[in-house]
Amino acid sequence: MRADVAAAREEWRKAQPALDPEKLVFIDETSTNTQMTRLRGRCKKGVRLIDRVPHGHWKTTTFVAGLRNDEIVAPLVLDRPMNGAAFQAWLEQGLAPTLAPGDTVIMDNLPAHKVAGVRAIIEDAGAKLLYLPQYLYRAGRPHDSGKKVALIFGVGQVMRGKSDFSPINGSVTMGSATVAGAFRDAIDDKDVKAILFRVDSPGGSYVASDTIYREVLRARKAGKPVIVSMGNLAGSGGYFVAMAADKIIAEPGTITASIGVLGGKMYAARLWNKLGLSHDEIHTSQNATMFTTTRDYNDTEWQRFEAWLDRVYVDFTSKVAEGRHLPKEKVLEIAKGRIWTGEDAKAIGLVDELGGFDTAVQAVKKSIHVADGDDINLKVFPKRKKLYEMFLPRAAESSENDASAQALAAMFQSVQPVAQKLRALGVSADEDSSQDRGENVLMMPEIEAQR
Repeated sequence: MRADVAAAREEWRKAQPALDPEKLVFIDETSTNTQMTRLRGRCKKGVRLIDRVPHGHWKTTTFVAGLRNDEIVAPLVLDRPMNGAAFQAWLEQGLAPTLAPGDTVIMDNLPAHKVAGVRAIIEDAGAKLLYLPQYLYRAGRPHDSGKKVALIFGVGQVMRGKSDFSPINGSVTMGSATVAGAFRDAIDDKDVKAILFRVDSPGGSYVASDTIYREVLRARKAGKPVIVSMGNLAGSGGYFVAMAADKIIAEPGTITASIGVLGGKMYAARLWNKLGLSHDEIHTSQNATMFTTTRDYNDTEWQRFEAWLDRVYVDFTSKVAEGRHLPKEKVLEIAKGRIWTGEDAKAIGLVDELGGFDTAVQAVKKSIHVADGDDINLKVFPKRKKLYEMFLPRAAESSENDASAQALAAMFQSVQPVAQKLRALGVSADEDSSQDRGENVLMMPEIEAQR
């Protein structure tokens, strides 16, 4: 790890003071304001935005970038005949120059002179390339015999309603109705002995997160162990849905915790005025327009909103203390919206064990007393169609005969970057995009560290 990245990580591990309790208004060149409040290290309205990246955000992004670098480099070094320093020096070269005799060439287990002959070897053997799902269909899937275990996926932003995928902006949502329904089905299925809950989410709606959290508790009370396997991200609401599980397993580089509350709205009146647009409204109650983007909060609305966020923060931290068997004082110390890696989260009691999906499977087997040599029968709850099944009459067998699907995917990929930016600004064509407006207070701010 580079010295600056190591320093950032060490600094991050130290307890951070709360942010300035004054209110901040985020102002950009389009004359839109974003009015936000975050509990226990809160940002509020009233002060003009700095035109640079805040120091705390800079530290966090540096930390995440270094972490991603470590995740990529460490396995590569272990599998190759060179030490970490030599490999880092090779990486620092950037684009490789023209190769000369004697230069180091890094390959993955296959000598360079054999790469060109791979396809010929496949053809000579009378075989053909297949997508992994097609190969699994023919060869047989793992974990298809033994005691029945429900596998439930919680992926994407947590929202009320059904889980969904948008091919336009590439967003995935963890719908509370879908995930909670999957838990209820697993609880009611007498053959299901345990539940493996795979979580990869930045959080979102408090109401939706709490709905899923309660189903996790119901499963445990029904005598069915719940094991959580965290993916790349399980923060804020993504941690909320997981914290009541019997056991939480995360990768060392998983970004998790972010035990905090963030809420607000975009105030775009000046933007609309510049565009020559005006809005009229009819409302039937005093607070019906509380989350309108055409005006600021008034003092009463702001006090109500902050009081609600206070209640959510108290509820969140109390449930962390209960679910993780930690003193409330310690939870308040490690909360404040901070993100932690899986490795650090284990050290402070927010995660039980480090590992991936296979580690979680082993934990499930142990929880229902299955011997190491025996298998379990993993069943996905609920069964859902995959994206390609929605567009194709049948699944393509390989990339060589699904040109139409590739063309369709390429079309969606071309518009996704623009759609994602619009969605981040609160502009979305999704029918249900406004249903959780003002409610997504358990949503981590985006931290992007590109590979």
